[in-house]
Amino acid sequence: MNDILNFKSITTYRLKLPLKFNFKTAKGEVKERETIVIRIEDQLGYVGYGECVAFTEPFYTAETVDTCWQKLVDDYIFNLRMMRPKPLMTYVRQLQFWLNRDHMPMTIAALENALISLHCERLGVNSVSYIMGQPLQDTIESGVVIGDVPMDQLLAAVEAHVTNGCKRIKLKVNPTDGYERAALVRKHYPDLVLAADANQSYSYDDIHKVRQFNDLNLACIEEPFAITTLQSYKEWKWERLNNDDWHIETPICLDESILGYDDLSYAIEYGLIDVLNIKVGRMGGLVPTKAAINLCRQSHIPYWIGSMVESGVSKMLHAQLAALGDSYMAGDLSDSNRYFERDLIYPDLTFKDGVMHVPDGDGLGVTVFNDRLEAYCVEKRTL
Repeated sequence: MNDILNFKSITTYRLKLPLKFNFKTAKGEVKERETIVIRIEDQLGYVGYGECVAFTEPFYTAETVDTCWQKLVDDYIFNLRMMRPKPLMTYVRQLQFWLNRDHMPMTIAALENALISLHCERLGVNSVSYIMGQPLQDTIESGVVIGDVPMDQLLAAVEAHVTNGCKRIKLKVNPTDGYERAALVRKHYPDLVLAADANQSYSYDDIHKVRQFNDLNLACIEEPFAITTLQSYKEWKWERLNNDDWHIETPICLDESILGYDDLSYAIEYGLIDVLNIKVGRMGGLVPTKAAINLCRQSHIPYWIGSMVESGVSKMLHAQLAALGDSYMAGDLSDSNRYFERDLIYPDLTFKDGVMHVPDGDGLGVTVFNDRLEAYCVEKRTL
C-alpha cells in the first residue's frame, strides 16, 4: 500500500472521565480525569487514535489540558492539515521539530501516536511492534500503584491486590511518613516486589530519610529529589558525587525529570540514574520512546513501563511496551475498571490472577468506542 497519509479529518475531543476513587500523590489529587483524544481518519476510511495525557493542573510537567488543547487546535493540527499528503516519517520529523521548539512532549505524543496508529492500521501491523521492530510477548504481569491512602487502610489495600495475583506494588511516599508506610508493607509482605514513588518530595536535607529505605529491599525509589532544571541536575550530580553522607543504596528510578533523550543521556553519563520509568507521553511519543529504550539497553540501565492514570487509548501502548520482554519489573498496569466505570477501548485492560493477555492487532490493537468519546466529550473540534 502507498505509505502517503492523506487525511480526511482530524477530530480533537476534550473529555472528562469520572474516576472511581480520588488518586492522591505528594503533588496533588486527581478526582476526575480530564484528557484529550485525537482521532485521525484518512481518505480510505482508516482511523488512528492518540491521547494527550497532561493533567488539569501542571503538577507533572508544565503542560496542562488547557495549554495542550490550545496548542493542538490552534497550531499543530491546523499546520499538519495544511501540509500536502506526506509519508509517516515526514510528519514525525515535523513533530520532533515542534517538540524541540515548544517543549510540549505530551501534546506532541498524542499527535504522533495517532499518526502511527493510522499508518499501522493501513499496513495491518501493530504500532508498538512496528516502531520497536520486534514482536510482543503474549502476556504481562500487573503492577499496582497505591496512592496516599490513610495508614490504617494501607495493608487492606495491598492485600486486596496481592489476593488478585499482583506481584508488584508501588507506594506513593513523602517525607512525613514514607518510610513507615513502606516498612509496614514490607513487614507483612517480605517477598513482595515493592517500590516507592516520592514524586520529588524530598529535599537534600532529607537524605537521611531516603537512606532509611535501604533496609527494605525495594526494587527502587522513584524521583526522591526535585530535578526540574539543568541547575538542579548539577546540584544532584554534586550531591551524589561529593556528599560523604549520600549512602543511598536503594536503586534510584527517574520519571518526571526525564523529559527527553538529552535528559536521559545526561543522567546516565553522570551516574544519576539506576532505573528508568518509561512513559510515552512524557517522552514525546513512540519514536522518542524507542530511542530511550535503546539507550537504556546500550547503557545497561534497567527500564520499566509506567502510566498516567490515563484511558486505554494511551495505556494500551504502555501494556504493549511492557510486553517487549526485558522490563525491570511489572509496570504500573492494572485493570481499567479500577479507575473507570467504562474505559474507551475494547478489550480493556483486564488481568486474571495477575496476568493479562496483550492485544497486538493492527494499529492500537483494540477498538475505540466513538460513542464513548462523544458521551464523555465536553468540547470537540473537527478539521
